[in-house]
Amino acid sequence: MASIAEVRAVLEQVSEFLRESYRSVRSAQEGLDEAVAILAESSENHHESLLPPEFVRAKERFPDQLELMVGTLERIQRLTVEL
Repeated sequence: MASIAEVRAVLEQVSEFLRESYRSVRSAQEGLDEAVAILAESSENHHESLLPPEFVRAKERFPDQLELMVGTLERIQRLTVEL
């Protein structure tokens, strides 16, 4: 059986992984936003859209994913304090 100190240590590791993941997702979001803007602008001078619909769907999903990550991190922090 794990001690409370061990559980706290694991929760801290998980928190750090989530913080790193959050930074990576934000970076990916910024890159995708830039790509979408460039492709949308380029499409204005093209006979068909150069912007894949999957890019637009992914762009729309980023806020929900980031919110989920923040909520999870908050819950982990609350649990750590309660221990």
